Amino acid sequence: MYEIPTLSQLMADIRRDLGAEYPGALLRSDADVFGRALAGAVHGAYGYLQDRARQILPGSADESTLTSWHGPFYLLSQPLPPVPSRGLVRFTGNAGAPVPAGAILQRDDQAEFAVLAGGIVGGGGYVDLEVQAVLAGYAGDTAADAWLMLAAGAEGVDAQARVQAGGISGGADAESIESYRQRIVDVRKAGAQTGRAVDWVNWAKEVPGVTRAWAAPKLMGVGSMVVYIMRDDDAQPYPAPAECSAVLAHLETTGTPWGELAVVPPIQKPVNVTLRVSPDTPTVRAAVTAALAAAIAAEAAPVASDSDGRTVLPVSGVTILRSHLTEAISAAPGEFDHALTLPAADVVCAVGELAELGVITWT
Repeated sequence: MYEIPTLSQLMADIRRDLGAEYPGALLRSDADVFGRALAGAVHGAYGYLQDRARQILPGSADESTLTSWHGPFYLLSQPLPPVPSRGLVRFTGNAGAPVPAGAILQRDDQAEFAVLAGGIVGGGGYVDLEVQAVLAGYAGDTAADAWLMLAAGAEGVDAQARVQAGGISGGADAESIESYRQRIVDVRKAGAQTGRAVDWVNWAKEVPGVTRAWAAPKLMGVGSMVVYIMRDDDAQPYPAPAECSAVLAHLETTGTPWGELAVVPPIQKPVNVTLRVSPDTPTVRAAVTAALAAAIAAEAAPVASDSDGRTVLPVSGVTILRSHLTEAISAAPGEFDHALTLPAADVVCAVGELAELGVITWT
């Protein structure tokens, strides 16, 4: 790396060039001032060149350069915008009573949802209508069976409405600049987007809310591509069918136009642990729990990949070595000794299974 001289070094060099550092040399005051000014100008030029060099690579570029140059060049887009949550809500009341479009519902914490298209309460005394959070973001996600309250009464319609199966989901906050930067770095590293497994992964991450993705070529036969996705910032990180459908729709217009394509969530695989630690204190237990969770998360994936992140062909599942778990426990702060009973062997995951720390039984 080229070392840029400091301002004091530049001043000393210029004084020496002007003869001020030689024995017996007399440097006029105006020449001394000139030397200092020149040193400042040169130092500023060095700083400018250093900043320009920093902007060349997306990993070190500032936000304005990322959004004005690197992002449009590599991703053809700006940071992902926030997305409002959507879902079905059941209204009850008198048969024939109308629920108007735009009617506002409120959650206990005052979060608001608007009815997208109005409807009429049916003969069974209810009607299911789609609602959307007024404010975009993860905060709009609401669990199934939660109750919402109409902000303004509707004649013949009960004031409370119930969130249906699947909940109100799919919300996403605006993408952070560091997430945007990482996507640019990943695409730049992958090179030309031609339909390789890594390209499908990067395309899936273009959908707001998708935080992780894995591609499994040929899993359903020659010419097929299965893409597993996760939404780690959601209350339920394993995506619902509607969220998978949104990614599928994006991939059908972005990816290579051939073969069978599927977008699915991984299969949750809890790794239960039976363990004795010494010293057995709450602090050590917490440290060991965090270490195990991090160790499993670092290696977990529904399909195996090589050291460069490329899907291994033929597609296979991931094996988490038991020795890596014992190593993580030993590295936990405060741990002196331990005995790991379960798992008794390596954790072998089938294709599609995503390992995660399950229940720890302390002995």
